[in-house]
Amino acid sequence: MFLEIIYYICVQIKTIKVMEDLNQIKLVLVKRKRTGKWLAEQLGKSNCTVSKWCSNSAQPDLQTLAKIADLLEVDKRDLLTGNE
Repeated sequence: MFLEIIYYICVQIKTIKVMEDLNQIKLVLVKRKRTGKWLAEQLGKSNCTVSKWCSNSAQPDLQTLAKIADLLEVDKRDLLTGNE
């Protein structure tokens, strides 16, 4: 039972670690001197939704990601981590 609990915790930590770095929207916004509020207005989304994307607690769908890339004038790959 103890080992099962430890395993469960390790899986959860690994899942959280993977989820925390899926996109670089916030970084690209800063580089382009734009705000999350500006992005939300351009996309017709709530500030809360964009904030979740910027903190990587949620992710935009691929269609929205493409719109974000167009608005920020970057390649879609620039919004994703692990593309160096």
